[in-house]
Amino acid sequence: MKLAIMTDTSAGITPQEAESRGITLLSAPIMFGNRQYHEYQDLSPADYYRLLRLSKPRKMVPTAPQISMQTLHTACDQLAQQQVTDVIVIGPTSGLSGFMTTLGAYVENIESVKVWPWDSRTILTGMGDQVRLAAALAEQNEPVATILDRLAILRQTSHTGFVVDSMKPLLHTGEINPGHGPGNAPLLAGKPLLVFENSGKIRLAGSTLRLKSALGDLLDLMASNLMQSDTLKATILNADQPEVTEQWLMTAHDRFPQVAFDAALIGPSFGVHVGDGAMGLTWARDYRELVTR
Repeated sequence: MKLAIMTDTSAGITPQEAESRGITLLSAPIMFGNRQYHEYQDLSPADYYRLLRLSKPRKMVPTAPQISMQTLHTACDQLAQQQVTDVIVIGPTSGLSGFMTTLGAYVENIESVKVWPWDSRTILTGMGDQVRLAAALAEQNEPVATILDRLAILRQTSHTGFVVDSMKPLLHTGEINPGHGPGNAPLLAGKPLLVFENSGKIRLAGSTLRLKSALGDLLDLMASNLMQSDTLKATILNADQPEVTEQWLMTAHDRFPQVAFDAALIGPSFGVHVGDGAMGLTWARDYRELVTR
């Protein structure tokens, strides 16, 4: 058996990193009006947010259509030519994207390799660290069953929350009903605070008047997981907000000096859902603990 790991750019993995880790990376398509771009291929996060701001006066709303099954099928056929027999495909949460559901229905059409779909139930770094874990285990020639078991352990510890300036992008993508918050209580005025449930669906968790308060709320959620693991890995997510990111990093480090915090951009494929004012926090067990020594 020869195994390959496949994912798409919604995992926050660049082509350079994918090449260094031996990951097959599919570029997520982004639509601005009638023009199609491809994430990290001809549309960097910086270019995306610049286009987003320029398009606001024309009320042009970007979208992120699914990667076509033909694109994935072709990639699998190319891997088969390299004697690959099995491919684990790690995709974005089905609570936000229909990609994994579509793949589940399509997978029997791929005959060149055995495809193993894996729903990360998250996005960005939470998804990316599952891909990194799988790639490291594949490099060690671990069997598929072992890799899927380790992915399940990591996925169970993964949490993501974010605050947005506006609900309009999520309204446009139809991923959430903003009319009610937790327990069907009306939301307070301010910036909506959202979290990913264990199922991978997005849930409104309340609202906040200030970004600093939102970080406090997210760190409070993370604190409960620190009691279960002393080796959490956490990432500040930002929609092209470098100054706010630095402030969040300092605050987070001061409160939890034992946690390894880093920062990552919210790329175009998730940016279409949350807009250009979003900030977030994702945390999970350090995936490197699950790599066999």
